[in-house]
Amino acid sequence: MNKSLIDIIFNSEKRKNVLLLLVEGQKSREEIKTSLNVTSTALIPQIKKLKEHGLVIQNNDYYILTDMGRVMVENMLPLLQAVEVFEDNSSYWLNRDLSGIPGHLLKRLGELGNYLVIEPDLNYLFEFPEEFTENIDKSGYIMAFNAYFHPEYPALYSKLAEKGIEFSLVLSSSVHKRMQNDYKEDMQKFLDCESTDFSVSNEVSGLATLVTTDRFLFLCFFDKQGQYDHRIIMSFDSRALEWSRELFSYYKDKSENICDLNCNIK
Repeated sequence: MNKSLIDIIFNSEKRKNVLLLLVEGQKSREEIKTSLNVTSTALIPQIKKLKEHGLVIQNNDYYILTDMGRVMVENMLPLLQAVEVFEDNSSYWLNRDLSGIPGHLLKRLGELGNYLVIEPDLNYLFEFPEEFTENIDKSGYIMAFNAYFHPEYPALYSKLAEKGIEFSLVLSSSVHKRMQNDYKEDMQKFLDCESTDFSVSNEVSGLATLVTTDRFLFLCFFDKQGQYDHRIIMSFDSRALEWSRELFSYYKDKSENICDLNCNIK
């Protein structure tokens, strides 16, 4: 019985890896063997099956994806990336409220790439992790969305803005109200800096915090019970930074710019 293309691609780790390697461009047999750390005896039968099913062609000693093969691989990449994101931390993701991520970006969640889940130290629950503080000061620009209030944010944001770092901030209406009432001096300092942009969003979602810079992504979700458990995702992957900038833009586009801290947002 002929195997389906799904079987050909996914039922062999070697075949899948060959396809993922060839999406980068044509490769010789020796290049494939070296990259995948396999022998000719193990490799040749798998390439033969890929050729028989029209996914790969051979040009002298080089192997190339067919047009059909390239379409298949480029469509399977988002699935494989999403599997990698969820697989290592499935218990974390199962209870996250992901409603704050719009559909087109949720489909690309695999772009988080190699990320860290930072567990809270109960002795320093309201302090930022070292990975955050070491990188935020070195950032060339900062974009932040906050629907969860952290008492360190107002002083941190005003300090960074006074350093001249380009900073775009979006707050949920509840966080804005808290900062407006209790941290007015810090937030006015932030507003007074020429490099800052400040908006308020009435969007209600499971996204608690998003900070994205030219160096890193810092991401927190509420859980499905609406609670914040202080576990943080950080990624330094270039794909994750692009993904997070698009997520920030989504919230920025739905927010109202604030020029005066006394402005009331309903």
